[in-house]
Amino acid sequence: MVSRFSPRWLCSHRRPSAGANHSDGKAQVTREPTGHPAADGAWGPPGPPRPRPSRAGTGPFPGTATGPIPRVPVTHGQPDDDPWSGTAPGFEFEHRRPRPARGPRQPPPGQPGHGRVPRAHPAPPATESRRFRYTPTVSQPTSMQAPPQAWPDDDVFIPPGFEFGKLTGPGAGFPPPPRPAPGRRADGPGAGRAAGEWVGLLRSLLPQPARRRWSREFVNGLEFRGWGIRVAIPILAMVVFGVAVVVIAGANSGHVGPTPSAASLGFPPATLAGNDFTAAGSGRGITQTLGRVASVGHEIVAVGSQAGTRIPRAQFFVSGDDGRTWTLGAVRDAAGGVPPPGHGAIFVAGARGTWVALGPGSIWTSADGRTWTLAPGNGMPLRPGDRVNAVARTAHGFIAVGASIPGGDQARSTPLIFLSANGTSWERLDAARLRLAAGNGHALDITSVAAAGQLILISGDAVTTRPRRTATVQVGVAWLSADGGATWAPVSGAVTGHGARPQVAGVAAAGHGFVLLRPATVARRPAVDVFSSPNGLAWTFRAALGAPAGFTALMASGGPDGAVLAGETGGTGQAGRNLIAFASADGRTWHRARPFGTAAAQDVSGVALAPGGAVVTVGISDTPDARQPVITLTGVNAAARRVDIAKIPGAVEPQVAVNNIAAQDSTQVAVGSANGYPAAWTSGNGGSSWTRAVGALPAVFSRPGSQRLTSVTHGPMGWLAVGDVTASAPEHPVVVVSADGTGWQAADGERVFGASGLFTEQAAANTRGYVVVGHQNVKRVQNGRVVAARTEAAVWWSGTLSGWQRGADATAGALDGTGNRQMNAVTALSGGSGFAAVGSHGDQPSAWTSADGGRTWRQADLPMPVGSTRATLEHVASAGRVVVAVGTAVTTAGRAVPFAASSANGGTSWAESALPVPAGLASVTALVAAGGTFTATGSYGSTPGHQNVVVWTSADGSAWRTAEPAGRGLTGPGIQAITGLAVAGSTLTGVGFTASPAGEQPIFWQAPVR
Repeated sequence: MVSRFSPRWLCSHRRPSAGANHSDGKAQVTREPTGHPAADGAWGPPGPPRPRPSRAGTGPFPGTATGPIPRVPVTHGQPDDDPWSGTAPGFEFEHRRPRPARGPRQPPPGQPGHGRVPRAHPAPPATESRRFRYTPTVSQPTSMQAPPQAWPDDDVFIPPGFEFGKLTGPGAGFPPPPRPAPGRRADGPGAGRAAGEWVGLLRSLLPQPARRRWSREFVNGLEFRGWGIRVAIPILAMVVFGVAVVVIAGANSGHVGPTPSAASLGFPPATLAGNDFTAAGSGRGITQTLGRVASVGHEIVAVGSQAGTRIPRAQFFVSGDDGRTWTLGAVRDAAGGVPPPGHGAIFVAGARGTWVALGPGSIWTSADGRTWTLAPGNGMPLRPGDRVNAVARTAHGFIAVGASIPGGDQARSTPLIFLSANGTSWERLDAARLRLAAGNGHALDITSVAAAGQLILISGDAVTTRPRRTATVQVGVAWLSADGGATWAPVSGAVTGHGARPQVAGVAAAGHGFVLLRPATVARRPAVDVFSSPNGLAWTFRAALGAPAGFTALMASGGPDGAVLAGETGGTGQAGRNLIAFASADGRTWHRARPFGTAAAQDVSGVALAPGGAVVTVGISDTPDARQPVITLTGVNAAARRVDIAKIPGAVEPQVAVNNIAAQDSTQVAVGSANGYPAAWTSGNGGSSWTRAVGALPAVFSRPGSQRLTSVTHGPMGWLAVGDVTASAPEHPVVVVSADGTGWQAADGERVFGASGLFTEQAAANTRGYVVVGHQNVKRVQNGRVVAARTEAAVWWSGTLSGWQRGADATAGALDGTGNRQMNAVTALSGGSGFAAVGSHGDQPSAWTSADGGRTWRQADLPMPVGSTRATLEHVASAGRVVVAVGTAVTTAGRAVPFAASSANGGTSWAESALPVPAGLASVTALVAAGGTFTATGSYGSTPGHQNVVVWTSADGSAWRTAEPAGRGLTGPGIQAITGLAVAGSTLTGVGFTASPAGEQPIFWQAPVR
C-alpha cells in the first residue's frame, strides 16, 4: 500500500525549485516517453495509438519523428483534452508485427567482425581492422524466414477502406517483370522444365557407352559428293557436340537465368555503431524514473522505466535480501517473447505468489517479483479524466484508487475505485456506484488505500459545509469496507484533536491494524499526528511526529511488518530541508530513522519497510541535468546507504541517439544526442571513422535539461543543424552552425529564435542560403489559464548562417492562417532559390513553396488519402522539378499507415500514391533523392515491439517498389530503424538504431545508390 498526500501529484513529490523564474512565459517541457508523470503528477487512459512525441509541440501534429513510429496525426483540441499531454505511451517495446527469424549471433561491438571500410576507399594496412566491406547479397527469400508470429491480440494489418486512386492491390504500381535478354533463358518454373527437355533431346544425339567406334562407322557410311560437304559435316558435328556440352553443364550448375542487375541485388547489413558514435564523459545517462516500491517478506520491488534514446522500457529493481543486493527483473510478453517497448510501471503491490504493477496503458504481473509478464491489452479500463493515485493488495485481490476529473476541472472531480481478483481484469466503480458518504457534502477523490485482513481503508478529500456557516471547505475523510470494496462506510470517532487539522495525509496498514495520518501544528511548526486502530472503527491518538524545524509528510506505506512515513524537515520553501522517515512495527510506537538525503537533490516517489526494520526509499534525482533513479536504505541505528545503480547489470546505459546525417564530398556529419545533450559527429573518410564534434563554448552543446539535434544540412557557408528540447528545460529552438563540421557555434541566441512556443523541425540549403522550418504554438491566456491555442507554421532563412530572419506569407494566411499549420520537412529545389516544405494544415497534408530563398511562402493543401481521417507529410526530397514527400495517414479504423505524394512541377500540384507495406504495422522514417531514384526507409512488423527495416524506391514518387533487407541492424529481435539518409557520390548512407528491452545502440548503413 502507498499513500499519497496531495491530489496535485501522483508518483513523486515535486517541489518548486528555489529561485525558479518562469516569467518569460515559456513552458517548462518535461516529457517522459513512458508516460511517467514527472511533470503533471497524474496519468490517465491511453489515447489513440501514437508514437513517442519527438517534439515538445502541442500542435495538431507532434514534430518530425526520429524513431520508427511516425508522428500519428492527432486532432487539435483544448489544452486538457489529452490525458497524455506531455507524455506518450511509448515507442514502446514494444508495439509490432510478425517476428522475423532470429539471425546468427553477432560479435559485440569492438570485437572482430564489427568493422567496416567504405567501398570507395583503399583497403587499410593489414595491421588495421577493416571498417566496412560492401558485399552484394541477395535478401533472404521469404521461404527461408520463420513463419510470422502474431503479437498477442494483435490482428494482421488490413487497413479497411484505406486506398488510393488507381491502386489495385499491394503490388500496384510495380512495372511488369523485365523480359529476358536475347539469347538468355528466363527465370521461373517453366524455364527449368524447358531446360530439362533440351537436355534430354541433345543427350539423344550424344554417344552412348559402346566398344564400337561409332564415329568411324558413321563417317564410313556416308557418301560424300564434293569437298564442301566433306568439310561441312565435321564442322556441324562439332557445333552440335559443343552446344550439348554447354547445355548439360548449364543444367547441372545452380545458376538459372541472367546475371542479376545491380538494382535487384539485396542490401548489405548495417554495422552496430555504438563504439563509433560516442558520448562525452558525463554523470548523465539514459533518463530513468522510479515509481513506487513494495516489500513482501524479504523481497523488495521498485518499479519504473528507462527512457532510452528513443525506446522506453519498463524496469523492475528487485532485492531478495532486505535491500542489501539488487538485480533487474526479467520482462516478457504473454507469449513468453520480447515485450513491446514502453509500458513503464508506476505502481506496484503484491503478496507471496502474486504481484501486480500498473502504468500508463500497461499491466504487469509476476509470481515471484523477479520475472514480469506484460498482460495483453491496453491496461486498465480508464476513461478520459480518470486518474490513479494508489494501489494495494487485498484479501480479495487488488484495489486501485483515484479520481475522475472531467476536462481537468478539479471542481467536477469525483472518487473512483478499480477492483481486480487477479490483477489483469479490472472493474471500474464510479461515484454513483460507490456512494461514499461525506456528511452534508460530497467526496472529491481517493488519495490513499490500505488493507489489513478482510478490511480495506481508504482516504480522500471531500467538500462540505460547516454547521452554521455558508462557506464550503475541503476536508479529509476516510471510509472502511469489510466486503472487498463493494460497500463503504465513513470512519467515525474522535480522530482529530492534538493539533491535527481536518485533512487526512494518508492511511497505512500496520501489522494487523491501521494508522491514519493527519497534518498537525505543534509549537507553531508543521508535524504529523498518528492515530491507530485495530479494526478501522475505534481510533486512538498515538504520536505527533516532528522535527525541531518542523516535519511535512510526503509518502507512507505499510503492511504486516509495520508502517513507515517519509517526509522532509522544515517548512515549504525553506532551504536546507532534509529527508527523514519514521517507522513503527505496530502503529503505536514510532522511531525516527537516520536522514537519507536532502529535499533539494531528490524527489521521493515511494517508501517501504523491510522485515528487519530497514526503511527503503526510492525516487528521482532532482537536478535537470541528471534525472536518475535513487534507491536508499536507512534505519534507526544505521546510517543511510544509497544503492549504486550503476553496479546493477543493465540498469544504466549511456544515452546515444544518431538521428540524421548529411554529406559533402568525403565529409559526413551526423547529429543526435548524447547523454541528453545535443551532439554531432564528423567523418572525413566517408564514414570509416567518426569524431565527436565540440562547441566553441561549452554552452553550445552542454545545455540544461534534455535536448537534441534532429536535422543537419550543408550549404555555401558550412553546416547547419537544428533540434529541440525534450525535457526539463524551457521550450526553445536548438540551432547550431559550423564551418567545417568539427567546431560548432550556437545560433539560436539570435532574437528571431527567442519567441515563446517555437520549434525547429528540419533544415535545408542550396547554393544561395539556408532555410529552417518548424512551427510555433500560440496560446491565449486569461487569468493564468490557457483559454485558446493554435499552431502556426514557422520559417527562418539566412544567406550566411547568421542574421536569421522569419519567413512571411506570399499569399495571405499561408503560414498563420486559420486552422493549425505545421511544417515538418523542407528541401531545396534544383536551380535558383526555390524551396519546398511539407507538413499539415488541420487534418490534411499540406505543402508550401518559396521562390525567393525562403523569404515568402505559398501554401496548398493536398487531397486527403482515400479512407483516411487525417494525414501529415513528414519527409521531403527533390530531384530537378520532381518533389516527393512521404508521411502518415490515419484510416477510419484508426490505423496509422504510410503514404507518398509527388509533384512534377516543383511542388505546385501533387498526386498521392501508396507505399506498399510488407506486413502488419508500418511507418516511414527517412527519404532521400539519389541517382535519379527516390529512396525511403521505414519499419514494419506484426507488433510495435518487433519491427524490421523496409526500403521503398521509386523513379518519380508515383509507383514504389519494396525491399525487405536482411542482416544485422536491419532485422532481428526488437526494433530496427533507419532515421536519416544521405548520398555521397554513388554511396547511400543511413543512420538509425536497433533496440530491444536489453538495450539499444546506433547503426551505420551503406549501400550502392540504386
